[in-house]
Amino acid sequence: MDTARLWVLRVNEPDFSGWDAFAEWLEADPANLAAYEAALADDEWARRLAATARGRDALSAARPAPAAPPRDHQWRRALGGALAATLAAVVLWFAMPGGDGLTQVATGPGEQREIALADGSRITVNGNSKISYDPQAPRHVTLAAGEVLFEIEHDEANPFVVMAGDTRLVDAGTVFNVTTDGGAIDVAVAEGAVIYQANGEDITLRPGDRLARLSRDAGAQVSRADTAAVGSWREGVLQYDNAPLTAVARDLSRALGKPVRASTSVADMRYTGTISTTGSERAMVDAAAALLGVRMRETDNHWEMTPEHAPPS
Repeated sequence: MDTARLWVLRVNEPDFSGWDAFAEWLEADPANLAAYEAALADDEWARRLAATARGRDALSAARPAPAAPPRDHQWRRALGGALAATLAAVVLWFAMPGGDGLTQVATGPGEQREIALADGSRITVNGNSKISYDPQAPRHVTLAAGEVLFEIEHDEANPFVVMAGDTRLVDAGTVFNVTTDGGAIDVAVAEGAVIYQANGEDITLRPGDRLARLSRDAGAQVSRADTAAVGSWREGVLQYDNAPLTAVARDLSRALGKPVRASTSVADMRYTGTISTTGSERAMVDAAAALLGVRMRETDNHWEMTPEHAPPS
């Protein structure tokens, strides 16, 4: 923990350049990431981080809520994944009536929104995602795009249904994560069971099952997943097992304030490990680049992954 706390302070220094050493420390032991997340969430160390970044007098002076506090925003992002997600949800999400009495919930990149249903179920919407539902019948949700974690109280007489395009997912007392992008879909189950129905297929997914379909007309492929990793993005951690960098870029796009794209020269590269999505945008991008072995090039409207040793453009 002492080492993790030192890394929290170092990573958020304006002139920090030790990303390779930081990445090596994170990868040396799975406990290191957990310690780093705990250090970020510790209020005492967050206050010290704020004091380091701005000085205690400047922080005190900022309490009347200045119009544009970029440094204040930076240390708030460093408080940890869960708190950062909460702040983003309070400030940046929007829900508005849709047609036919539907409520639409949409988030932009870097935002999250949690919806608590009257039956005890909980829906957490990741960044750059969109769902809709009827407040009078909230156990039927349409996922138009993006990623959502569902924690559902089972009701045999009133099953919870998620529609993602032409795919129907029916819960059986479940915690499950759904990602959809065009015709592609990914479903991972942590608890209970989910019934996948699409393209004439009817597949029951149990805890530790992951179903992936690459396009609207493709067949579904079922593999194993770590149940503890299902929905870990909610806590500021992305976990991968031999994932293509296109998938990593997609997930980073939801966590950051800008889209992330994998260039064709790195699109087929694969990554196994974890990536933290806490801290400032620059800190997240630099840490991810070190872990993935790529260069992150910033443009006016997106980040682009390019080969690590490519000359800067």
